[in-house]
Order: sequence, then C-alpha cells, then structure tokens
Amino acid sequence: MPEKAVSTMSTHPAPAPTPGPQARPWLRLALTSDGPRSRLSGAWWPHSRNLSDQLPYLIAELDGVWGRITRAAVQDTAWTELSHSVPAGSHDVRVNWYDPLQDPHAITLFSYRIGEWELLVVPPESSRRRAHQLMTAATHPGNQRTARALVHDGPAAPPATAPRAHIHILTRRAHNAEPTTVASPPPATTP
Repeated sequence: MPEKAVSTMSTHPAPAPTPGPQARPWLRLALTSDGPRSRLSGAWWPHSRNLSDQLPYLIAELDGVWGRITRAAVQDTAWTELSHSVPAGSHDVRVNWYDPLQDPHAITLFSYRIGEWELLVVPPESSRRRAHQLMTAATHPGNQRTARALVHDGPAAPPATAPRAHIHILTRRAHNAEPTTVASPPPATTP
C-alpha cells in the first residue's frame, strides 16, 4: 500500500526571479510518512526570512494535503517581515507571532476542525547539505526531537535498529501542475 504522505524536498536552489505572476520559488518541503509517530510533521526550507512572501507557497501545497490551513504560529524573532494575515489562494491565513513559547525554528499550522502540525523551519541561509540533514532528521520515523534541538544540536544519527525514512525528492515550481519525483539514493552501507 503506498504511503499517504510523501516526503518532499527540492534538490535545486531557487531560480532567479523573473517578472510576472509565473515567478515563484521552488517549494522545499519534507513531510513525515506513515509510521511511528514523530514529534514533527515535517520540515520546510524557505528561501528567505520574509514570512509574508514565503508562507503562501507553503499553504498552497499543504491545503491539498492537510485540508484548508486557517492559521499559522511562528516566533517573530525568526522572521524579518511578517503580518497578521497572509493571502493564500482563495482565503487568508491568520498568523500569530506574539507567543514567546513558540519555537523560533518551527511553524505550527492549523486546519479548521482537522488538526495542527508542526514543521521544522530550516534556516534559509543553510547550505544544501545542512538543509538535507535537518530535513531528513525531522522526517525520520519516530523522531522525538524538537525543531530547536535539531537546529542547535544538529541532527543525531538514527539508531541502527530504527526504521529508515524513505525520502522522495520533489522538484517543482509552485505553479507547475505536475512535479518531477525522484527517489533518494539508498543509504551507504558500511562493512
């Protein structure tokens, strides 16, 4: 039976912006798959710290996965620009950013009557290697580490007996109808 939630992550940096409505960045997102319950629902690697600019692309993707996202919570110290409401397709998403208990390395998303999910926010300035490590650790089945712990302490190697997350790599621009999916390489084996 195929997994319901597909882990996704872009393998290419955002292309240079071009004028017009077609200019959208690559969405860099990894979601946990079915399996042992994890603390985080996935990881998101935005292109900048401008939440008002980046959030609509994330919401556009997740509305189809988790149902209509109605609210987001972030810590304001992690973002350079944000507002209390962000347009996302046919609706607006309310953004709460005044809660000092909110993890600065996470975003919590709420869907009306369906649930809430917490994503690790990979620092936009991270190298591709570091971002991949963080996204893989956040989506590993059974991960119980917080977003803050992953970013500050680094991703720990999963135990040899732990199930390995099957990561799919998705490269697509937010306006494309069909993504190109490539399975990640198998893990290196040691003798």
